[in-house]
Amino acid sequence: MKALFLVVGSITGRLMRRRRSIAMFFLTGSLAPLLFFLSLGRSGSFAAEMYNNLTFGLAMATLYPVAALVVSTAALGEERKAHTLPFLLLKPVPRVVIALGALIAAAVSAFVILEAGVLVTWLVAGVMSGDWSLGIATTVGVAVQSVASAALFVPLGLVLNRATLFGLGYLFLWEGILSSFIAGIQASSIYRIVVSAWADFASMTIDTYDAVDVILGRVAIGAGGAAAKVAVMALVSVLLTASILKRRDLVGE
Repeated sequence: MKALFLVVGSITGRLMRRRRSIAMFFLTGSLAPLLFFLSLGRSGSFAAEMYNNLTFGLAMATLYPVAALVVSTAALGEERKAHTLPFLLLKPVPRVVIALGALIAAAVSAFVILEAGVLVTWLVAGVMSGDWSLGIATTVGVAVQSVASAALFVPLGLVLNRATLFGLGYLFLWEGILSSFIAGIQASSIYRIVVSAWADFASMTIDTYDAVDVILGRVAIGAGGAAAKVAVMALVSVLLTASILKRRDLVGE
Protein backbone atom coordinates (compact mmCIF):
# COMPACT_ATOMS: atom_id res chain seq x y z
CA MET A 1 0.00 0.00 0.00
CA LYS A 2 2.88 2.35 0.79
CA ALA A 3 4.37 1.72 -2.63
CA LEU A 4 1.03 2.54 -4.26
CA PHE A 5 0.80 5.85 -2.40
CA LEU A 6 4.36 6.73 -3.41
CA VAL A 7 3.65 6.01 -7.08
CA VAL A 8 0.39 7.97 -7.00
CA GLY A 9 2.02 10.91 -5.23
CA SER A 10 4.99 11.02 -7.58
CA ILE A 11 2.95 10.90 -10.78
CA THR A 12 0.22 13.23 -9.50
CA GLY A 13 2.77 15.86 -8.53
CA ARG A 14 4.19 15.81 -12.04
CA LEU A 15 0.80 15.85 -13.75
CA MET A 16 -0.35 18.83 -11.70
CA ARG A 17 2.50 21.09 -12.76
CA ARG A 18 1.48 24.73 -12.93
CA ARG A 19 1.78 25.33 -16.67
CA ARG A 20 -0.30 22.32 -17.71
CA SER A 21 -2.87 22.86 -14.95
CA ILE A 22 -3.41 26.50 -15.90
CA ALA A 23 -3.68 25.70 -19.61
CA MET A 24 -6.22 22.94 -19.00
CA PHE A 25 -8.14 25.13 -16.55
CA PHE A 26 -8.56 27.80 -19.21
CA LEU A 27 -9.81 25.11 -21.57
CA THR A 28 -12.33 23.57 -19.19
CA GLY A 29 -13.35 26.92 -17.72
CA SER A 30 -13.96 28.56 -21.09
CA LEU A 31 -17.60 27.54 -20.78
CA ALA A 32 -18.13 30.13 -18.01
CA PRO A 33 -17.73 33.35 -20.05
CA LEU A 34 -19.64 31.78 -22.94
CA LEU A 35 -22.55 30.94 -20.64
CA PHE A 36 -22.44 34.41 -19.10
CA PHE A 37 -22.72 36.27 -22.41
CA LEU A 38 -25.35 33.93 -23.85
CA SER A 39 -27.50 34.24 -20.71
CA LEU A 40 -27.05 37.96 -20.14
CA GLY A 41 -30.42 39.66 -19.93
CA ARG A 42 -32.31 36.38 -20.26
CA SER A 43 -34.48 34.51 -17.76
CA GLY A 44 -33.17 32.13 -15.13
CA SER A 45 -34.82 29.16 -16.81
CA PHE A 46 -33.10 30.07 -20.08
CA ALA A 47 -29.72 30.23 -18.30
CA ALA A 48 -30.29 26.83 -16.69
CA GLU A 49 -31.25 25.24 -20.00
CA MET A 50 -28.31 26.90 -21.74
CA TYR A 51 -25.96 25.56 -19.06
CA ASN A 52 -27.21 22.03 -19.64
CA ASN A 53 -27.00 22.35 -23.41
CA LEU A 54 -23.46 23.71 -23.31
CA THR A 55 -22.44 21.05 -20.81
CA PHE A 56 -23.47 17.97 -22.78
CA GLY A 57 -23.15 19.55 -26.22
CA LEU A 58 -19.75 21.23 -25.91
CA ALA A 59 -17.97 20.54 -22.63
CA MET A 60 -18.55 16.79 -22.46
CA ALA A 61 -18.16 16.37 -26.19
CA THR A 62 -14.91 18.31 -26.58
CA LEU A 63 -13.49 20.37 -23.71
CA TYR A 64 -13.45 17.81 -20.91
CA PRO A 65 -12.27 14.85 -23.03
CA VAL A 66 -9.38 16.85 -24.50
CA ALA A 67 -8.20 18.03 -21.08
CA ALA A 68 -8.47 14.53 -19.62
CA LEU A 69 -6.63 13.14 -22.65
CA VAL A 70 -3.69 15.51 -22.22
CA VAL A 71 -3.35 14.62 -18.54
CA SER A 72 -3.80 10.86 -18.95
CA THR A 73 -1.34 10.32 -21.80
CA ALA A 74 1.31 12.12 -19.74
CA ALA A 75 0.99 9.82 -16.72
CA LEU A 76 3.55 7.29 -17.96
CA GLY A 77 4.21 8.84 -21.36
CA GLU A 78 6.35 11.64 -19.96
CA GLU A 79 8.31 9.17 -17.84
CA ARG A 80 9.08 7.13 -20.95
CA LYS A 81 9.98 10.14 -23.12
CA ALA A 82 12.28 11.55 -20.43
CA HIS A 83 13.87 8.10 -19.96
CA THR A 84 13.02 8.20 -16.25
CA LEU A 85 10.63 5.25 -16.34
CA PRO A 86 13.50 2.73 -16.03
CA PHE A 87 14.38 4.23 -12.64
CA LEU A 88 10.81 3.70 -11.50
CA LEU A 89 10.88 0.11 -12.76
CA LEU A 90 14.18 -0.62 -11.02
CA LYS A 91 12.41 -0.29 -7.67
CA PRO A 92 11.05 -3.54 -6.17
CA VAL A 93 7.46 -2.55 -6.90
CA PRO A 94 5.04 -4.95 -8.63
CA ARG A 95 4.18 -3.77 -12.12
CA VAL A 96 0.47 -3.97 -11.35
CA VAL A 97 1.01 -1.49 -8.50
CA ILE A 98 2.74 0.93 -10.86
CA ALA A 99 -0.07 0.50 -13.39
CA LEU A 100 -2.77 1.05 -10.75
CA GLY A 101 -0.91 4.04 -9.33
CA ALA A 102 -0.60 5.63 -12.76
CA LEU A 103 -4.31 5.18 -13.43
CA ILE A 104 -5.30 6.61 -10.04
CA ALA A 105 -2.92 9.56 -10.45
CA ALA A 106 -4.22 10.32 -13.94
CA ALA A 107 -7.87 10.04 -12.87
CA VAL A 108 -7.40 12.21 -9.77
CA SER A 109 -5.37 14.85 -11.62
CA ALA A 110 -7.85 14.98 -14.49
CA PHE A 111 -10.77 15.27 -12.08
CA VAL A 112 -9.17 18.14 -10.16
CA ILE A 113 -8.40 20.06 -13.35
CA LEU A 114 -11.79 19.41 -14.92
CA GLU A 115 -13.69 20.15 -11.74
CA ALA A 116 -11.92 23.50 -11.41
CA GLY A 117 -13.47 24.50 -14.72
CA VAL A 118 -16.81 23.03 -13.65
CA LEU A 119 -16.83 25.08 -10.45
CA VAL A 120 -16.27 28.36 -12.29
CA THR A 121 -19.04 27.57 -14.76
CA TRP A 122 -21.24 26.34 -11.92
CA LEU A 123 -20.80 29.68 -10.18
CA VAL A 124 -21.84 31.59 -13.30
CA ALA A 125 -24.78 29.24 -13.85
CA GLY A 126 -25.94 29.68 -10.27
CA VAL A 127 -25.79 33.47 -10.47
CA MET A 128 -27.53 33.64 -13.84
CA SER A 129 -30.22 31.02 -13.18
CA GLY A 130 -30.67 31.02 -9.41
CA ASP A 131 -30.35 27.21 -9.43
CA TRP A 132 -27.27 26.22 -7.46
CA SER A 133 -27.73 22.49 -7.98
CA LEU A 134 -26.86 22.51 -11.70
CA GLY A 135 -23.22 21.57 -11.23
CA ILE A 136 -23.90 18.40 -9.24
CA ALA A 137 -24.71 16.38 -12.34
CA THR A 138 -21.68 17.82 -14.13
CA THR A 139 -19.43 16.78 -11.25
CA VAL A 140 -20.72 13.22 -11.59
CA GLY A 141 -20.06 13.32 -15.32
CA VAL A 142 -16.56 14.72 -14.83
CA ALA A 143 -15.74 11.94 -12.36
CA VAL A 144 -16.79 9.31 -14.91
CA GLN A 145 -14.87 11.14 -17.66
CA SER A 146 -11.69 11.26 -15.57
CA VAL A 147 -11.61 7.54 -14.81
CA ALA A 148 -12.63 6.51 -18.33
CA SER A 149 -9.99 8.72 -19.96
CA ALA A 150 -7.32 7.47 -17.58
CA ALA A 151 -8.27 3.86 -18.34
CA LEU A 152 -8.01 4.41 -22.09
CA PHE A 153 -5.11 6.82 -22.42
CA VAL A 154 -2.62 5.84 -19.69
CA PRO A 155 -1.55 2.66 -21.54
CA LEU A 156 -1.71 4.54 -24.83
CA GLY A 157 0.76 7.10 -23.51
CA LEU A 158 3.06 4.28 -22.51
CA VAL A 159 3.33 2.74 -25.98
CA LEU A 160 2.99 5.67 -28.40
CA ASN A 161 5.26 8.67 -28.86
CA ARG A 162 2.40 10.83 -30.12
CA ALA A 163 -0.32 9.46 -27.91
CA THR A 164 -2.03 12.83 -27.50
CA LEU A 165 -2.31 13.29 -31.26
CA PHE A 166 -3.61 9.75 -31.65
CA GLY A 167 -6.09 10.39 -28.85
CA LEU A 168 -7.37 13.52 -30.56
CA GLY A 169 -7.91 11.46 -33.69
CA TYR A 170 -9.85 8.94 -31.63
CA LEU A 171 -12.04 11.67 -30.13
CA PHE A 172 -12.76 13.13 -33.55
CA LEU A 173 -13.33 9.92 -35.50
CA TRP A 174 -14.69 7.39 -33.02
CA GLU A 175 -16.51 9.63 -30.58
CA GLY A 176 -17.47 12.44 -32.92
CA ILE A 177 -18.30 10.69 -36.18
CA LEU A 178 -18.48 6.89 -36.13
CA SER A 179 -20.44 6.59 -32.88
CA SER A 180 -22.97 9.07 -34.22
CA PHE A 181 -23.76 6.97 -37.29
CA ILE A 182 -23.08 3.38 -36.20
CA ALA A 183 -25.54 2.42 -33.48
CA GLY A 184 -23.73 -0.83 -32.71
CA ILE A 185 -20.67 0.91 -31.25
CA GLN A 186 -22.45 3.57 -29.22
CA ALA A 187 -22.21 1.51 -26.03
CA SER A 188 -18.41 1.79 -26.25
CA SER A 189 -18.46 5.58 -26.61
CA ILE A 190 -16.97 7.29 -23.57
CA TYR A 191 -18.83 10.47 -24.46
CA ARG A 192 -22.16 8.66 -24.30
CA ILE A 193 -21.22 6.86 -21.09
CA VAL A 194 -20.39 10.21 -19.49
CA VAL A 195 -23.58 11.86 -20.73
CA SER A 196 -25.65 8.92 -19.48
CA ALA A 197 -24.24 9.42 -15.97
CA TRP A 198 -24.74 13.19 -16.15
CA ALA A 199 -28.33 12.88 -17.39
CA ASP A 200 -29.21 10.66 -14.43
CA PHE A 201 -28.72 13.64 -12.09
CA ALA A 202 -29.49 16.60 -14.36
CA SER A 203 -32.75 18.54 -14.27
CA MET A 204 -33.66 18.84 -17.94
CA THR A 205 -36.41 20.42 -19.98
CA ILE A 206 -38.27 18.28 -22.51
CA ASP A 207 -36.23 19.78 -25.36
CA THR A 208 -32.94 19.06 -23.60
CA TYR A 209 -34.04 15.53 -22.75
CA ASP A 210 -34.94 14.87 -26.38
CA ALA A 211 -31.55 16.16 -27.52
CA VAL A 212 -29.77 13.96 -24.98
CA ASP A 213 -31.83 10.95 -26.04
CA VAL A 214 -30.77 11.46 -29.65
CA ILE A 215 -27.10 11.65 -28.66
CA LEU A 216 -27.23 8.57 -26.43
CA GLY A 217 -28.89 6.40 -29.04
CA ARG A 218 -28.81 2.86 -27.66
CA VAL A 219 -27.12 3.90 -24.41
CA ALA A 220 -29.56 4.08 -21.50
CA ILE A 221 -29.48 6.89 -18.96
CA GLY A 222 -28.02 5.70 -15.67
CA ALA A 223 -25.06 6.52 -13.46
CA GLY A 224 -24.90 2.94 -12.20
CA GLY A 225 -24.45 1.49 -15.66
CA ALA A 226 -21.86 4.14 -16.49
CA ALA A 227 -19.92 3.39 -13.31
CA ALA A 228 -19.95 -0.34 -14.06
CA LYS A 229 -18.62 0.19 -17.58
CA VAL A 230 -15.88 2.50 -16.37
CA ALA A 231 -14.91 0.05 -13.61
CA VAL A 232 -14.43 -2.70 -16.20
CA MET A 233 -12.40 -0.32 -18.36
CA ALA A 234 -10.18 0.55 -15.39
CA LEU A 235 -9.57 -3.10 -14.52
CA VAL A 236 -8.65 -3.99 -18.10
CA SER A 237 -6.43 -0.91 -18.31
CA VAL A 238 -4.46 -1.80 -15.17
CA LEU A 239 -3.91 -5.38 -16.35
CA LEU A 240 -2.90 -4.21 -19.83
CA THR A 241 -0.50 -1.55 -18.54
CA ALA A 242 1.06 -4.00 -16.09
CA SER A 243 1.53 -6.52 -18.90
CA ILE A 244 3.22 -3.90 -21.09
CA LEU A 245 5.54 -2.92 -18.27
CA LYS A 246 6.49 -6.55 -17.69
CA ARG A 247 7.10 -7.44 -21.32
CA ARG A 248 8.99 -4.39 -22.54
CA ASP A 249 12.65 -4.13 -21.76
CA LEU A 250 12.26 -0.58 -20.46
CA VAL A 251 15.25 -0.80 -18.16
CA GLY A 252 17.47 -0.98 -21.22
CA GLU A 253 15.97 2.08 -22.93
